[in-house]
Amino acid sequence: MWQRLIWCWKIIKRYLSNCSIHGTRYLVDGQLSYLERFFWLIACVLCWYGCVDMIKSALKNCIEYPVGVTVETMYLHWVTPFPTVAFCISSSKTISNKYFKRNPGALVNYTNPSLLSTTAEELLFAYEQMKLPCTILLVDCEWNNVKFNCCSEFQELRKTGIGYCLAMNTFHLTNNAEPSVRYLINRTVQYGDLFIDINSTSKSLIRLLTVHLFNNYELPTINNVEKDEIHLKIGKTTRVEFIMYDTYNQDGVKKVAINRRNCRFSDEKRGSSLFDIYSSDSCYLEVITERMITLCGCVHFYYFIPHGARACNGTEMLCIIANKTNILSYSMRDEQCLPNCDGTSLLTNQWEQPEYESPNPSYSRLHFTLLTHPTVRYRRYVANDLLDVVVSVGSAFGLFMGVSILSIFEIPYWLFIRRNEIT
Repeated sequence: MWQRLIWCWKIIKRYLSNCSIHGTRYLVDGQLSYLERFFWLIACVLCWYGCVDMIKSALKNCIEYPVGVTVETMYLHWVTPFPTVAFCISSSKTISNKYFKRNPGALVNYTNPSLLSTTAEELLFAYEQMKLPCTILLVDCEWNNVKFNCCSEFQELRKTGIGYCLAMNTFHLTNNAEPSVRYLINRTVQYGDLFIDINSTSKSLIRLLTVHLFNNYELPTINNVEKDEIHLKIGKTTRVEFIMYDTYNQDGVKKVAINRRNCRFSDEKRGSSLFDIYSSDSCYLEVITERMITLCGCVHFYYFIPHGARACNGTEMLCIIANKTNILSYSMRDEQCLPNCDGTSLLTNQWEQPEYESPNPSYSRLHFTLLTHPTVRYRRYVANDLLDVVVSVGSAFGLFMGVSILSIFEIPYWLFIRRNEIT
């Protein structure tokens, strides 16, 4: 046993005497005094410690901070999509008189005992009766002095818990012939003006109608529908001014694991996705739906009902209302839903302007205008990829130990191939 240990020490000593790692040959040089060897031992240990610490720091940055965000101002070749415009009808006379005074999607307490005996089919029928044809709601649309067919652009969104919604220029609409987001801002577009005339002959309709301006991945949900809500006035123009900040992702960001970059792209849907694309809002709606099925065994009639599930009847609606806190929990949304990797941020300002000359004084006009072309955008880039780690680790080994990639081949060479020369 002792002879075998001596043999192994001779092999290691031969390796340390001949390898390219700086300082190690002084540790086994018999011509040096013990004081000199101790000096070199301290020097080597300090260098090895610094090398390990630098490698740990590089690995930590790669794992915890793989992606960075910066600001760009070189905007001449940017293409930024115009925001999404959505019209939502939150209720109807039938629903408010027979079941709920307020928007049922907010899971408010019922106000009419007749709800208890209502079937799921009756509630779904009441929702369908709430739908208003686009041709009746929208009169005229104009984009940068060019008129277009309102109803060819405004299409029905899948149920989001708010009511019946029509939207344009959103990624949540599918159009096989053309892209769903077609209104864009670039350097060739002098300005971004969108005019929409709404038929407001019914005051009750205007009271129930809400207008929203979102980025192209957002959806009208219970947590954002009241934010920056746009109100209409009969015979007047509501001017909505805004500026946009786009987010751009460099090549390579998508290759970073989702849990490391802390965001999702639109095609990175969850396993139980109910929507065609991923967004933080669609994910939140999926979480709400899953909680409804788990807690009450059914889905609220204002929300999209997945395959294999069913709508709640009047009695089961009481279960949904009783579990409102758990169903609409923001903490569960934050745990399960990541932000979008791309999309625009909007800053809006609105006020009411005087009455304008219109063909019909019963119209309400919306004027969405971009104050200035986007001059700033956010760029997400890979801050620490595999190549950066390799370079950092190689630099640490080279700086503190003088090691290169060829030093790896010295290990088997001196420990195994040349060890037979040891006497």
